[in-house]
Amino acid sequence: MKKDLVIFDGSNFYHGAKQLSLRTHLIDFDYEKLVKLIAGGDNCSIEYCVGEIRQNKRDIKSQTLYANQQSLFYHLEQQGVVVKKGYMLRHLQYHEKGVDVQIAIDIVRGALKNEYSRCFLVSSDTDIIPAILDAQKAGKKIIYVGFDKSISRALKANCSETVLITKQMILECAKKRKK
Repeated sequence: MKKDLVIFDGSNFYHGAKQLSLRTHLIDFDYEKLVKLIAGGDNCSIEYCVGEIRQNKRDIKSQTLYANQQSLFYHLEQQGVVVKKGYMLRHLQYHEKGVDVQIAIDIVRGALKNEYSRCFLVSSDTDIIPAILDAQKAGKKIIYVGFDKSISRALKANCSETVLITKQMILECAKKRKK
């Protein structure tokens, strides 16, 4: 039996999870447990796609963000999650680049090469809809995984099914932090 593919859009997941539970820390979050709750089993390949922060030795904020992100990457890899990196462009603010394209490519390539049976997309980014439609034409089920406080109607309408992440699910997967 083929594995299911679960793709996290890291930035979308971060903001959606924080909207549900502001105090949850995602650096030591149990992603494997959340995937089991979403997909209903543990026969899954998990990808986490995110823009990589580059540290600037003259910018303390970039150094802190970089260190935190490296901790996140380590934690994800310890759970068997494949980290796929875009990059961060900084012009007054950070802007993620290349992540949506990576997600779209993985959805379409995996569908055409028959690498998964179902793809769970943890993102609310509608730029990915053309890739979703192409994967569905190839006979794949693409399941939109959104947050119960902010549902993308466009993704819900264009995906095979919808699964919603609730506050209870986030809290159940959050590891207790030591004080």
